[in-house]
Amino acid sequence: MGMREELQGDLAEAFASDDDLGQAYDAFIGERVLPGDGVYNPDTGTYEPAKHAYNGSYWREEFTFAEIQSLDLGSADIKIGMLASAVDEMPQVDDSITLAGGAEARVISVTPDPVGATYAVHLKVS
Repeated sequence: MGMREELQGDLAEAFASDDDLGQAYDAFIGERVLPGDGVYNPDTGTYEPAKHAYNGSYWREEFTFAEIQSLDLGSADIKIGMLASAVDEMPQVDDSITLAGGAEARVISVTPDPVGATYAVHLKVS
């Protein structure tokens, strides 16, 4: 078993238990607008963007001191973490994510850890 699999297994076990990190883990729904002409809507007579949905789970993170100093953060910016094995796919910049509680946010950046077990995602809440 490699480092990535071991790390993901340990984290998944901790997040599965309400006694450990399970209370900090919430579900999200992601949506990506696909390139191209979109899908024709006969009711409106227009083309609407084609969209792709995915989902997964996340936990809230804090920005590091270095990130606070180097990024142009606004009061609507938040940071979340995701287990790579707990998401349908890795979010991409400009995806829309609906967090637990209904808050909608746009993905600003996604940074995988060195072994690819987790993603740190910078969001701007709308």
